Amino acid sequence: MSRRRRRGRHRRPRTLSLTAVAVVASAAAGVYLTASPRDAGAAETTVVVSPDGDDANTGSVGFPFRTLEKALSVARPGTTVRVRGGTYRPSETLRSSVDGSPEQRITVVPHGSEDVRVDGSALPDGASLLELSADYWTVSGIEFRNAPGRGVVCTSCTGGLFEDLAVHDNGGNGFTLRGHGTDDNLVRNLDSYGNHDDATGGRRADGIAFTSGSGTGNRITGARVFDNSDDGVDLWMWADPVTVERTWAFGNGKDRWGIPGFEGEGNGFRLGGGDPAPSAAHVVNDSAAWDNALHGFTESGNTGGLLLARTTAYANGARGYYFPTSATRLVENLAVANTAGKATTGDAVLSQGNNWDEGVGTPAFAGTDATAVRGPRAADGSLPDTGFLRTDGEEAIGVTGGL
Repeated sequence: MSRRRRRGRHRRPRTLSLTAVAVVASAAAGVYLTASPRDAGAAETTVVVSPDGDDANTGSVGFPFRTLEKALSVARPGTTVRVRGGTYRPSETLRSSVDGSPEQRITVVPHGSEDVRVDGSALPDGASLLELSADYWTVSGIEFRNAPGRGVVCTSCTGGLFEDLAVHDNGGNGFTLRGHGTDDNLVRNLDSYGNHDDATGGRRADGIAFTSGSGTGNRITGARVFDNSDDGVDLWMWADPVTVERTWAFGNGKDRWGIPGFEGEGNGFRLGGGDPAPSAAHVVNDSAAWDNALHGFTESGNTGGLLLARTTAYANGARGYYFPTSATRLVENLAVANTAGKATTGDAVLSQGNNWDEGVGTPAFAGTDATAVRGPRAADGSLPDTGFLRTDGEEAIGVTGGL
């Protein structure tokens, strides 16, 4: 992971679009902190939480807290919250606005290799499970599920690391970054699936959403986003370049829940959106979209200079690639068996080495059985090695080495 730039003492205001502010204003109340690093000691500490603990305890290994609410309420720069295995059912949204620092991050992780589940079934209607508006946090190795609203949300955050998370079956986006001043966040090896917003017809539950904001240095790598009611990855109203790499989006935009008046779109990668859509030069490489209800990859009104290189779109419900207005560069991409054709591109698009370009063939896939793509990840958290959609030889294009 690359070193992130250090911020000075002057704090940026945390801002949202008017639409996002309205959403925040209507959210259910939760545990919320407002201290800054200057207001609290910066000694490194460890806090332990256990289903068998007691919030009157000291938070040590021998005397752990019982709730995540209590643990987050005492977290300061340098604090590591170690969560013992089990299922936690908060009655309020877990919140914090306490910043860590590059040298003293605030970290929330399982205790050893124990399985930690945070279940939102006891939350009020519309509430998210975890909402941060804080810098330099690490949240790793935890399952977030069954929230009435979103799963995990970070607003105007800098330097966040969100890795090895499973975020599923929530009533909104699985994972969300939003707000202006959102910089240098890394989303790594995240699974986001089965999220669906029944009350709004399925159109507001993406796997990963960067929405209504801006900020540079944000990256998604090694994610699986699948079976969500709307899009896989959605960069709606995001003003600055985002890098997406080695990420799979599949099975999105299909009504698996019997939602009345279903309106989920079902793009694998929606790389824009809004009225007007910001012009942002997002980068997508070594990624794949298949079996989505609409397009595999789409600009969605983004007129910026996007780059898509070595990606594959297979068996999507509309086009593999839909870029009618942007100045996108499409390099060595592969589109096969998409219902409405391989690609739609406008005059400003630079298309080179793709299988719809003159003189470029369509290499055969080594395999099209997708069963293993839902299987366990590798020991290091990376995507499973399945061979799905692999193309071989000197003429190989599309996602590198297959899946």
